[in-house]
Amino acid sequence: MHETYSAFPRPELKPYVRAYAQRRIDKADSAGLIEPVPACLEQILNFEFGVRPIAELGDASRFTIHRLSVVGASAYRPFTLHLAAGVESFAIFLQPLALWQLFRLPLSSLANHDYDGYTVLGEEGHQLWQRIAEVPAFEERVKLAESYLLRKALNAQPNTSIKNAAVYMFRAKGARPLEDVAGHLSLGLRQFERNFLREIGLSPKFYSRVARFQATLDARIYRQDTRWADLANEFGYHDQMHMIKDFEKLSGLSPERLLSQIGDMRPPAH
Repeated sequence: MHETYSAFPRPELKPYVRAYAQRRIDKADSAGLIEPVPACLEQILNFEFGVRPIAELGDASRFTIHRLSVVGASAYRPFTLHLAAGVESFAIFLQPLALWQLFRLPLSSLANHDYDGYTVLGEEGHQLWQRIAEVPAFEERVKLAESYLLRKALNAQPNTSIKNAAVYMFRAKGARPLEDVAGHLSLGLRQFERNFLREIGLSPKFYSRVARFQATLDARIYRQDTRWADLANEFGYHDQMHMIKDFEKLSGLSPERLLSQIGDMRPPAH
């Protein structure tokens, strides 16, 4: 049996948290699951309490997911997650800047990387893993996570002008011309691109592209009767073929195949 749960954050944490999620795959389920992990700008704190999943990259190389992972924005390397019987995972899906705001971790070093949380967060991360592991109920795990994150939020790092621009671009779903964003900061386009890459770890063009991709995917997940052609028009693609090529680049799959295979890899969020 495959059980999944998700929950929204409390209002005070919405600037930092997208959603919480948990999955369990019964030990008797010999088939397991294979799910694609497409590009996304959100960051993740991931906790593994059972059999650890295996990530398979596009070059067929594999690695075992850490007990505690700090995962940056994954924009360039969509991969596949192999979930065997006995997997038990709990994840905090963070907003795109939260690892900087709450933990002061440099975003440029996190992009396209999956780090051992014990190394990055030290004893604090180990203690958090232990506390969450001790309570099996999803609701109790969310309460523990929120108690921890609320303390972090009290001393949240203020955003720079570039990071505020990244928030704006994310909320605009990649629909704002970069020249307009740069002009609002009184920067030339090239200077804005250099500063953005240095602080965020992704070029602003690619960041906007991923923001649009995941907004389109989320819209289709929530509105499954909507035609892909209508979504392509709604989110500013030149046409449906342009959207299909973008999906293939950022997920490795066509839109329809990704929708059918993604499973619970993108939990619901407001």
